[in-house]
Amino acid sequence: MSSPTIRPTHTPYRDTLVSAAMRLTNGEITSRALVEHCLEKIETCENARAAYTGDFSADRARQYADAADRIRAKGYEASPWTGLPISIKDLFDIQGQVTRAGSTILSDRPAALSDADAIIPLRAAGFILLGRTQMTEFAYSGLGLNPHYPQPWNTLVEEGRAIPGGSSSGGAVSVATGAALASIGSDTGGSCRIPAAMNALTGFKPTAGHISRKGMIPLSPSFDSVGSIAQTVDDCALLDHIMARRTENWAPVEAEEGPIRLLLPTSFVRNDGDSQVLAVFETVMKHLEAGGIEIVRQPLPILQDIADLNLQGQIVAAEAYHYFHDDLIHHPESFDPRVSERIAAGENTTVQTLRQLYIERQKLCARFNADMSEFDALICPTSPILPPLIDSCSDAAAYGRLNRLILRNPSLANLLDGCSFSLPFYWKGLAAGLMLTACHGRDAALARIARRCERRLKA
Repeated sequence: MSSPTIRPTHTPYRDTLVSAAMRLTNGEITSRALVEHCLEKIETCENARAAYTGDFSADRARQYADAADRIRAKGYEASPWTGLPISIKDLFDIQGQVTRAGSTILSDRPAALSDADAIIPLRAAGFILLGRTQMTEFAYSGLGLNPHYPQPWNTLVEEGRAIPGGSSSGGAVSVATGAALASIGSDTGGSCRIPAAMNALTGFKPTAGHISRKGMIPLSPSFDSVGSIAQTVDDCALLDHIMARRTENWAPVEAEEGPIRLLLPTSFVRNDGDSQVLAVFETVMKHLEAGGIEIVRQPLPILQDIADLNLQGQIVAAEAYHYFHDDLIHHPESFDPRVSERIAAGENTTVQTLRQLYIERQKLCARFNADMSEFDALICPTSPILPPLIDSCSDAAAYGRLNRLILRNPSLANLLDGCSFSLPFYWKGLAAGLMLTACHGRDAALARIARRCERRLKA
């Protein structure tokens, strides 16, 4: 399959969350101006408009922005983040809105009575929830395709429309087009990191239990996590800090200045990769090494064992079937067939089998922690291939093959209950990224490592 043409550069809206907050504090810009910029993108850019579900009010966003500006103008103490516009994936409850999770079958459910737990502190901090973003139905695909609603597409591929990556497809496109400063998503097998990488953005998947998932429609409780898509490591760390309800004041991430030792597996993570992605990835590795970061290339046998066991695929299907089986039985025609087929695969997984799968997963997590004891993080391509054209995914067999390949590397962090950043290849403008994955609970340390890599990539 020929590779799509990639733009030579990618210039997202220049304000990050952190830089916009500083400019608001210094009186250099207004919240209304930030919101108007996003609304203008939604109005004038077809892709930005397709990124949103339509469940938002431009007038309400303007009202919130004006209120934020009045608070600052009067000299009242305000959160530094008051008035910053962000987007929210369509599987989080927002008070007064219907949570569809990219489906049509949930369209008739009542509006949410309260915000999801992850959203409450964001609203309290003053962020403006600009709108809900499109997603793969029930977050069950890494391609970012959904037949039910307008389809956003990749922001880097010039010739033909390519996949945006998923399942947080609209979130990434909203940020990449300048229609939001950042986006809140979920990550069950790469759903924040894949679309971030494919749209030259930064994606973060924290340790799963780090942020409450109450008020979020689940796909697989064993693997679901609340993540973010933004332009920088700092922005992702900021959103994580707030959603985790930490009480201390947030401070920008300090890049790790001491020795960093990263493990690059010599097989599995680069198998079946696109030659252009792999060549640029190797160039990036040498660039990081020249910046004093040690990269150890050696086999990691657990990765092939993970592929052979397919624990994650079985667990996700079984847990998804448990949650959606009534709808699937009574209204199968309402599902995207590519999603319903995967959910239905969990029907015959017994409780005893599922219990054994959980035990085997715990063993793999313990083994991974032991294997990584001499390393700070694992490094590999986020996706080994460039975003394929949407039309090339229409065939069921091609869809399944591409989906499995794109999910393969990011899903490791979910299966092994770790944390993971995807960083873009800034200086190459390529629709791909590098991924850093660390063990359970090492989120803060990983952020410092990611910040060091980010700084080097921009050099």
